[in-house]
Amino acid sequence: MKNDIKVILAAGGTGGHIFPAMATALEIREKNPSAQIVWITTNRSNEKEIAERFDIKMLSLNVDGIKRSVSLQPIKAIVKLFRAISFMKKYFAAEKPDVVVAFGGYVCAPVLFAAKSKKAPFFIQEQNTVAGAVNYFFAKSAKKIFLGMPLIKEFNADKNAVIVSGTPVRKIQNYTNFDFEKTIDPKRRTVLICGGSQGAQSMNKILVAAVKNLSQKGFQIIWQTGSAGEEEIKQEFANDKNITVFASLADLYPYYSIVEFLIGRAGAGTISEAQLFALPSIFIPLPWSAENHQWHNAQYAKSCGWALCFEQNSEASQKITEFFEACEKDEKIYENMKKCAALSTANAAEIIAAAVLDG
Repeated sequence: MKNDIKVILAAGGTGGHIFPAMATALEIREKNPSAQIVWITTNRSNEKEIAERFDIKMLSLNVDGIKRSVSLQPIKAIVKLFRAISFMKKYFAAEKPDVVVAFGGYVCAPVLFAAKSKKAPFFIQEQNTVAGAVNYFFAKSAKKIFLGMPLIKEFNADKNAVIVSGTPVRKIQNYTNFDFEKTIDPKRRTVLICGGSQGAQSMNKILVAAVKNLSQKGFQIIWQTGSAGEEEIKQEFANDKNITVFASLADLYPYYSIVEFLIGRAGAGTISEAQLFALPSIFIPLPWSAENHQWHNAQYAKSCGWALCFEQNSEASQKITEFFEACEKDEKIYENMKKCAALSTANAAEIIAAAVLDG
């Protein structure tokens, strides 16, 4: 293992790409404190905040996704892409990184083009059951491909290079002394509702009836609404002391540690974190996710025995209510889901970090 190994991590856009990269960076640093890590990402403020929080060196690229529309946007995006590729080739020539790990999203394209051009070995980590276009394009040239979940459409790559490792997540810490808000009692039966890193206003609306029912049953609700839905939900439950509403939470881990059940979207990051904390879950996939990948993610979790999957429609609230009523009548339903969740692996960051450091 080279002590001063230079590692490039490429990830940006959504939490589903960002957080696995961050978890991998932390694991690499733990295994090799001398490793030189550079995270190449977009110029969004949330990514900068995360990099600063964990003291990870960041390099941002001015790139956009290419939309399929009759407009100037695709042309402008392609121009930005070629500029970024040229910049990255010069960067690779000057810095000579030892290895690259790409976590998906359009920011990875110029990085992988440069890596391939300069013959730098690279790994790919795909979080979802439906792989992104960039990962599909470069899969054949990747040294290893680490899957969060089995793909519904396989890569055109050497099967020996593909490993179902899970998606990288940070390690659990001791949250016994965490300073929860005064409205939250860590000892109560609690349900966490989380719409992912961006929140989920459309999901929030269909959950109102189910949440009222859960509150009446004595559950404590921690609800991350997203900034767009915060005020509406706060007004709806202004007089309900069982419900604590947040626009966003900087770190969900302390809250995962005290909840009994999770209700949320089915992004790969959410699924991986639910597995890490062995949380029985109800997933309501984002209906317009690319290639409906959240639906397929949720179906995979359901097949493992620890999750349910409901469509985002007017019937979802009633189905959630009926499920919790069934759990009250038969405690084994929840216990079995908990056992299945606990069987899920959560050591992807260790697997990827070890491969990276071995070159």
